[in-house]
Amino acid sequence: MDWTAILEAALSFFLVVTALALAYVLLKVGGTFGRINIFLKQLDEEVIPLLSKLQVTMDEVNSQLAKTDDMMGTLVDVTDRVETTTRAVQLAVTTPVKKVAGFSTGVSEAIASLWSGQRERG
Repeated sequence: MDWTAILEAALSFFLVVTALALAYVLLKVGGTFGRINIFLKQLDEEVIPLLSKLQVTMDEVNSQLAKTDDMMGTLVDVTDRVETTTRAVQLAVTTPVKKVAGFSTGVSEAIASLWSGQRERG
Protein backbone atom coordinates (compact mmCIF):
# COMPACT_ATOMS: atom_id res chain seq x y z
CA MET A 1 0.00 0.00 0.00
CA ASP A 2 1.29 3.34 -0.90
CA TRP A 3 0.75 6.73 0.65
CA THR A 4 -1.71 7.86 -1.97
CA ALA A 5 -4.15 5.09 -1.10
CA ILE A 6 -3.81 5.84 2.62
CA LEU A 7 -4.47 9.53 2.03
CA GLU A 8 -7.47 8.75 -0.18
CA ALA A 9 -8.88 6.42 2.51
CA ALA A 10 -8.33 9.06 5.22
CA LEU A 11 -9.93 11.74 3.05
CA SER A 12 -12.89 9.46 2.31
CA PHE A 13 -13.31 8.70 6.03
CA PHE A 14 -13.11 12.44 6.84
CA LEU A 15 -15.71 13.26 4.18
CA VAL A 16 -18.07 10.54 5.48
CA VAL A 17 -17.68 11.79 9.09
CA THR A 18 -18.20 15.40 7.93
CA ALA A 19 -21.32 14.40 5.95
CA LEU A 20 -22.73 12.55 8.98
CA ALA A 21 -22.02 15.53 11.28
CA LEU A 22 -23.53 17.91 8.75
CA ALA A 23 -26.62 15.68 8.42
CA TYR A 24 -26.97 15.60 12.24
CA VAL A 25 -26.68 19.40 12.45
CA LEU A 26 -29.17 19.89 9.62
CA LEU A 27 -31.65 17.53 11.31
CA LYS A 28 -31.34 19.50 14.56
CA VAL A 29 -31.77 22.81 12.70
CA GLY A 30 -34.78 21.36 10.89
CA GLY A 31 -36.31 20.34 14.24
CA THR A 32 -35.64 23.82 15.60
CA PHE A 33 -37.27 25.40 12.56
CA GLY A 34 -40.24 23.04 13.02
CA ARG A 35 -40.65 24.16 16.64
CA ILE A 36 -40.29 27.81 15.58
CA ASN A 37 -42.96 27.24 12.93
CA ILE A 38 -45.32 25.74 15.54
CA PHE A 39 -44.59 28.64 17.91
CA LEU A 40 -45.30 31.18 15.17
CA LYS A 41 -48.60 29.46 14.32
CA GLN A 42 -49.65 29.52 17.98
CA LEU A 43 -48.55 33.14 18.24
CA ASP A 44 -50.57 33.97 15.15
CA GLU A 45 -53.62 32.17 16.56
CA GLU A 46 -53.40 33.90 19.95
CA VAL A 47 -51.92 37.33 19.30
CA ILE A 48 -53.93 38.36 16.25
CA PRO A 49 -57.31 37.93 18.02
CA LEU A 50 -55.85 39.65 21.07
CA LEU A 51 -54.76 42.59 18.93
CA SER A 52 -58.20 42.70 17.33
CA LYS A 53 -59.81 42.83 20.77
CA LEU A 54 -57.35 45.53 21.79
CA GLN A 55 -58.30 47.55 18.70
CA VAL A 56 -62.00 47.24 19.56
CA THR A 57 -61.27 48.29 23.14
CA MET A 58 -59.26 51.28 21.99
CA ASP A 59 -62.08 52.29 19.64
CA GLU A 60 -64.55 52.14 22.54
CA VAL A 61 -62.20 54.16 24.76
CA ASN A 62 -61.83 56.79 22.05
CA SER A 63 -65.62 56.89 21.66
CA GLN A 64 -66.06 57.39 25.41
CA LEU A 65 -63.38 60.09 25.42
CA ALA A 66 -65.21 61.88 22.63
CA LYS A 67 -68.42 61.74 24.66
CA THR A 68 -66.57 63.03 27.71
CA ASP A 69 -65.14 65.85 25.62
CA ASP A 70 -68.65 66.76 24.46
CA MET A 71 -69.91 66.69 28.05
CA MET A 72 -67.04 68.91 29.18
CA GLY A 73 -67.84 71.37 26.39
CA THR A 74 -71.48 71.40 27.46
CA LEU A 75 -70.43 71.87 31.08
CA VAL A 76 -68.27 74.85 30.12
CA ASP A 77 -71.20 76.35 28.20
CA VAL A 78 -73.53 75.84 31.18
CA THR A 79 -70.95 77.37 33.52
CA ASP A 80 -70.63 80.41 31.26
CA ARG A 81 -74.40 80.80 31.15
CA VAL A 82 -74.68 80.50 34.94
CA GLU A 83 -71.96 83.11 35.34
CA THR A 84 -73.74 85.46 32.93
CA THR A 85 -77.05 84.91 34.70
CA THR A 86 -75.42 85.49 38.08
CA ARG A 87 -73.97 88.78 36.91
CA ALA A 88 -77.33 89.85 35.51
CA VAL A 89 -79.14 88.95 38.74
CA GLN A 90 -76.44 90.67 40.77
CA LEU A 91 -76.85 93.86 38.77
CA ALA A 92 -80.64 93.60 38.89
CA VAL A 93 -80.63 93.16 42.66
CA THR A 94 -77.76 95.40 43.76
CA THR A 95 -78.77 98.48 41.78
CA PRO A 96 -82.25 98.76 43.37
CA VAL A 97 -80.82 97.85 46.78
CA LYS A 98 -78.24 100.64 46.46
CA LYS A 99 -80.99 103.06 45.44
CA VAL A 100 -83.21 101.97 48.34
CA ALA A 101 -80.26 102.24 50.73
CA GLY A 102 -79.47 105.70 49.44
CA PHE A 103 -83.11 106.70 49.66
CA SER A 104 -83.46 105.35 53.20
CA THR A 105 -80.26 107.14 54.21
CA GLY A 106 -81.62 110.35 52.75
CA VAL A 107 -84.96 109.89 54.52
CA SER A 108 -83.15 109.14 57.80
CA GLU A 109 -81.02 112.27 57.43
CA ALA A 110 -84.10 114.34 56.56
CA ILE A 111 -86.01 113.02 59.56
CA ALA A 112 -82.97 113.60 61.76
CA SER A 113 -82.66 117.14 60.46
CA LEU A 114 -86.36 117.80 60.98
CA TRP A 115 -86.26 116.28 64.42
CA SER A 116 -83.23 118.28 65.47
CA GLY A 117 -84.81 121.44 63.96
CA GLN A 118 -87.96 120.93 66.02
CA ARG A 119 -85.90 120.53 69.20
CA GLU A 120 -84.08 123.76 68.59
CA ARG A 121 -87.40 125.63 68.14
CA GLY A 122 -89.17 124.01 70.92
